[in-house]
Amino acid sequence: MTASTTGTAAVVGLGAAGAGLARRLAAAGIRVIGVEPDAEAAGRARRALPAGAEVTADVAAVAAADVVLEAVPEPEPVKREALAAIARHRRAGAPVVTTALTTPAAELADAAGGELLALRFARADRLDAAELARAPRTSDGAAQAVTALLDRAGVTTHAVPDLPGSLAPRLLFGFLNQAAWLRHDGHADRDSLDTAVRLGCGWAEGPLEILDAIGHRTAGDILRGLRRRLGDRFAPAPLGPDPAGGTARPAAGGAAAPADAAGTVAVVGSGTMATGIAEVFLRAGYRTLLVARTERKAADAREAVEFGLLRAGADEDGLAEALGRWTGTTDLAAVAGADLVVEAVVEDLGVKRELFAHLGALCAPGTLLATTTSSLPVRDCAAASGRPEDVLGLHFFNPAPAMDLVELVRGERTGEAALARARAVLARLGKVGVECADRTGFIVNALLFPYLNDALAALRHPGVAPALLDSVMKSVGGQPVGPTRLLDVVGADVALEVQRRLHEDSGRPELAPVGLLRNLVDHGFLGRKTSGRGVRAFLAHEARTGAA
Repeated sequence: MTASTTGTAAVVGLGAAGAGLARRLAAAGIRVIGVEPDAEAAGRARRALPAGAEVTADVAAVAAADVVLEAVPEPEPVKREALAAIARHRRAGAPVVTTALTTPAAELADAAGGELLALRFARADRLDAAELARAPRTSDGAAQAVTALLDRAGVTTHAVPDLPGSLAPRLLFGFLNQAAWLRHDGHADRDSLDTAVRLGCGWAEGPLEILDAIGHRTAGDILRGLRRRLGDRFAPAPLGPDPAGGTARPAAGGAAAPADAAGTVAVVGSGTMATGIAEVFLRAGYRTLLVARTERKAADAREAVEFGLLRAGADEDGLAEALGRWTGTTDLAAVAGADLVVEAVVEDLGVKRELFAHLGALCAPGTLLATTTSSLPVRDCAAASGRPEDVLGLHFFNPAPAMDLVELVRGERTGEAALARARAVLARLGKVGVECADRTGFIVNALLFPYLNDALAALRHPGVAPALLDSVMKSVGGQPVGPTRLLDVVGADVALEVQRRLHEDSGRPELAPVGLLRNLVDHGFLGRKTSGRGVRAFLAHEARTGAA
């Protein structure tokens, strides 16, 4: 059979995945035979499919199909039973396709009677692209016929190795599951998690929204299968409602803070992040003090802020007014008059603790003290200050003037008054604050860096190159940028440091930095900051030299 003769497709199993496939095929003018023994599911499918699509309970109907697609639920015994029934009735030479995600096609080929392909996707409601893997001894003709059928239906296929979980689905489900665990453990509530990932990672939908779209039962089946194959990283989180008392967002009812709760803000630090944060406060009308280590750094910070204001459209009068509220100094004692002090120094716990000890002594009682750490514990800064009720985390994202998201981190002893004032400050800045508990990585980094770590691990499988991985994560996984390109932007050194902290603080072996991440740093292939020498360049270097 050639691709051009593929005119009828049978879909066995009309749950979410099967119904999505059947709709897609039928909408392209392909004759569809749906096989579903469950009367309720069959009825739903009949109502959802275009007129002319046939729905039957008799698997023998697959004999009329040029291609048979199995889409029954994920557990392997269910898949095997369905494939065996298909094998008894399919037309000789008609390719068989399984939607098994957790079981390799190679292990199901015997049940299918020989040639078998695996079509793998994460969401049946977004079936624009999928990964296609072959069992051994599956012919080029079978693969071409299936690819042609899917192409007619507008589904882009990516040829991938036959791995449990495949590529994009495995990485995506790992990310989604960890988000569900953060919610279940009371680290952050649903809205905070979804908002943080949308704004911090650029996703169109948040992870819990995606799990709802996939279906909790389907997601649970997939995660249990991945856990059996790949370990406890995929142990499924309970996907019910928020546990009682488990939300990280404080209950409403405290006194609202006035919009000008912090009239003067001091930013301690003069790097890119400190300067960007100072610009944000200056734009919002605050009197802004920046404390730098040297006069030169203070002058450079003012110049950077002035450039940022001009780039944002400030005219001559507006620029003069804003800079009239600006002070640069090297004298830390100047923070004594501030209503809010934002620490944005080097990401070193010893340095931060020493600074917070000074701030606790210098600042008036009730002054709000914030750390911008991205991965260190807020509690350590709070303890060093001697006034933990006034200390919290404000994790801005780079570049601070452009990024709307700020993670508002509640320390173990942060007071309600401090949180209320911080919320008011973020509202005045025009930022979206998402609240979470004090845990390494907070929300975005706790999810993003294990995902990047897992992506690097996937590159060690034969046949998985950076270009393929990035392509499937964008088209099948729905990501705005592929993981290896994203890692090059973030920097392998940053990723290694954060991943080490996540591993050390959690004690979970699956969070240990993978060898490829350590190798990137050891050989100086950090990404954009090393003139673009990143993942692709290192793998080419490794192939040439045997570096490891």
